[in-house]
Amino acid sequence: MWTYILRRLLVMIPTLFGVTVVSFCIMQLAPGDPMDNLGAAGLSSESGQTREAYLIRKRDLKLDKPLLLNFNYFRDYSGKVRIAAYYLGRTKAEVIADLADLAEHPDKLQNAARLKFLRSLGIEDFQQRLEDPRQRDQLARAIRGDQDQGLMGGGLVRVFCEDAGVHGVPPAIDILRSDQAGLQEKIGAIRALNYMVVDPFAYTYSHDPSPRETPLVMAVWKTWWERAEPTFPKLDAKRRKAVRKRFQAIVASGSRTELFAGLDYFDPAKLEPFQRADMRFFVEKLLGASDLQEKIVASLGLRLYLGKVLLTDVPPQAIKPRPSVATTKKPRPSVATTEKTRPPVAALCDVAENWLVYFNLHRKRYQPSVLAKTWYIVSDTQYANMFWRLLTFNFGRTTLKTREPVGQKILAAVLVSAPLMVLAQLMIYFVAVPLGIICAVNRGNWIDRLISLKLFLLYSIPPFVAGMLFLLFFCYGDYLRLFPMEGLHSDGAEDYGLLRYSIDYLWHIILPVACLSLFSLAGMAMYSRTSMLDVIGQDYIRTARAKGLSEEKVILKHGLRNSLIPIITLFSNLLPAMLGGSVLIEVIFGIPGMGTLSWASIEQKDFPTLMALIYIDAIVVMLSILMTDMLYVLVDPRISFEAQGSAA
Repeated sequence: MWTYILRRLLVMIPTLFGVTVVSFCIMQLAPGDPMDNLGAAGLSSESGQTREAYLIRKRDLKLDKPLLLNFNYFRDYSGKVRIAAYYLGRTKAEVIADLADLAEHPDKLQNAARLKFLRSLGIEDFQQRLEDPRQRDQLARAIRGDQDQGLMGGGLVRVFCEDAGVHGVPPAIDILRSDQAGLQEKIGAIRALNYMVVDPFAYTYSHDPSPRETPLVMAVWKTWWERAEPTFPKLDAKRRKAVRKRFQAIVASGSRTELFAGLDYFDPAKLEPFQRADMRFFVEKLLGASDLQEKIVASLGLRLYLGKVLLTDVPPQAIKPRPSVATTKKPRPSVATTEKTRPPVAALCDVAENWLVYFNLHRKRYQPSVLAKTWYIVSDTQYANMFWRLLTFNFGRTTLKTREPVGQKILAAVLVSAPLMVLAQLMIYFVAVPLGIICAVNRGNWIDRLISLKLFLLYSIPPFVAGMLFLLFFCYGDYLRLFPMEGLHSDGAEDYGLLRYSIDYLWHIILPVACLSLFSLAGMAMYSRTSMLDVIGQDYIRTARAKGLSEEKVILKHGLRNSLIPIITLFSNLLPAMLGGSVLIEVIFGIPGMGTLSWASIEQKDFPTLMALIYIDAIVVMLSILMTDMLYVLVDPRISFEAQGSAA
């Protein structure tokens, strides 16, 4: 038997793979964009934070990756990124002048490359708008956006940079390193990098801190401290001792919330915050030989009091017509000034250096080996990401604005639907099987005809029709108002005692359970009747009667056990029904179970949740079929899987 079970479990692997492939393809063919739920797909109206959140979620779901195969790591993005940087670093007037030159001299080698790039952006009526001088103003805005707003400005060049993502970072870094690149081109490269990389620097540890994050966090603050250290006064011994004592007290705190609360004040009794000079102690703790908890507290304190200290963009006023001068040749300003107060050219030096620090920290990500690139063809895709999450049961978060973990949503829905389905299935089996036996034993007489007539009537009423009729006659209107209309509990039920809470729950689920069970109950009863009739006509039943056994013993001991074999086949529907719930019934009665969750996921295009539901449902179906096979052996000892196992 164990060989048979192992064989069946191994068969599940290709089956699940096929289910995921088919489901993934169907979802990709569905109309609409799952990211529309975020409400941030536009370019001109959203704030910088909204757009940033949109990109983070899009990249978290790998929606910026190809579907099945990814050859982007073998493509050359340098030409397009250089042109994108060219437009992002120009003023609106300069872009309009460039468009005029493109219209007049399209055959120039440089102009031909720019025209090819602009056409690839998918600008509507591009050629017509290019040739019309009156429309070039709007065309320039469509290309570069409103760069006077900084990174919040939209533009189709921005969309290109966002779509290029990791593949566009190395060419942009090459522009910053180049001595031949002009000032405006480097400014454009910095803008492009901000669109390609969202929130590049890790100033603090994640919610689940790991020692692997330490080099990234330390590199950020070390880069800043090398520039800012001369601006911080020395700590005297008395103040240092007081800061150390307070710091150790914060480190001893428990949760992350308590850490933040402790960092708010140096002296909670006087509501006195930490001073700027105290940050020297925090930097020393972070960059020195401290344990992980001390480094976590130090990074949180620095981030809380100093903010994001490494600039990643230059001010909008830096985009002005300037002579082509390499930024690496510019003199560094005095260390007494901070990054936010530096003049534009000097700020550009620091920003470029910041991006180089970031690139060096993540070099393996942006410059993978040939072997890694080959592996990324199949592994760095939307399907591979989805399949890995399903395989590890790490379903991620929904595409909705709530960003709830998918696993928690499914678990909450299962806890709602499972009790209803268990009660409905118990009602079906404990009522339908006896009714089927009674009809079979009394075949042809008035009992059989009466029960069969009622069963046919129940079978002809769909569950959702029964649900609406129950609501009409028993919940509201001019008829009986015996049951609540929706939900599983009354208002304020959380304050009830255990007994009253249970009674309130049973009062709410009577009608839903009845709707879930009546239709299946009728079908199961008729199926049970047919199965019992087949058994009653067998020779061993006649032999049992000839031996003088009572009719009750003949039916219950010899007939029932053998008639259960076909009925057990329907047991494989039990677990999927418990998991899947009933969409219509749960929607009608306002029950937040699996059915409602499935419907909402389809309606809202919440693909992570929907794929998790399909995957879990497929696993449960196959396990329930395997469980049904095991029940065959328990009901009829003559059934054995040893032959199949040995044959395998």
